[in-house]
Amino acid sequence: MESNNSNNDKPRISLNRKMRMWNRYRNYIIGLAVIVVVVAVFAIVLKSCSSKKDTKDNKETTALPAVTQEETTAKEPGSEAVTTEAAQTTQAAAAGRSLSISGEPDTQDYTSSEQYSKSVFIGDFVISGVSGFGFVSESQVISSNSMTSDKLTNHTDEIVAQSPDSVYIMVGINDLNYGSRPVDNIYEYEKEFIEELKGRMPTTNIYVLSVLPITKRFESSSKVKQTNIDALNTMFSENAASLGITYIDVATPYKDGTGYFGASYTDSGYNLKSGYYAFMLNGIAGVIK
Repeated sequence: MESNNSNNDKPRISLNRKMRMWNRYRNYIIGLAVIVVVVAVFAIVLKSCSSKKDTKDNKETTALPAVTQEETTAKEPGSEAVTTEAAQTTQAAAAGRSLSISGEPDTQDYTSSEQYSKSVFIGDFVISGVSGFGFVSESQVISSNSMTSDKLTNHTDEIVAQSPDSVYIMVGINDLNYGSRPVDNIYEYEKEFIEELKGRMPTTNIYVLSVLPITKRFESSSKVKQTNIDALNTMFSENAASLGITYIDVATPYKDGTGYFGASYTDSGYNLKSGYYAFMLNGIAGVIK
């Protein structure tokens, strides 16, 4: 019987030991649990504060470019007018149009020198006369008796260096006189030159002057055909908008009733007499204002 009671008491003894151990370490365990909970709560709170701070910093950083933008775009008195004027100049240079001078050519006083004070002329023998007869200075004219459309781009740097407000181009008759260069090729060479000028001087006005006509007699002794001159001029007139240039028909007033160069305006059949340059230059100045 005693043996049985002794065996029954073993669980109680084991339980009592556990209770005594629990009672002994209870405070430590509870304290440790509390510390763990506090640490966890503190970590959560710290993480939440950090997120809010990052969000605030991000908002401030995002807002910064806007403030900088306002400060950068703040205009001094009068600067808005200057900006508007520059924009209008750029827009005018980019816009294409087709114009023509009119009237009966006559010998007249040269009254348009102010219009060309900051201009550059480039082309063949007709353009040579603009400086040769004293209408503008030689430094403003780039020309030769053999100038052709494919040679224009050789003079881009020379033109850009002068920073002109306007460039006047007349070229093509020498190309046609070769007899082997199609009108399309002449157009493409000149177009390439125009695009290069506009790329490097976007606010400069580019004017393409029509090639002057030839006499019927000259046509019969050369490779130039009046129909090809007319085709080239028409091509630039019709494409002025896409090219962003101003095309000016200066040829029509010099034509006779048959569509050729009037004999009284030329002594060679292809060139322009000195007395009729003023009519052309004054006419150009009049239509582009």
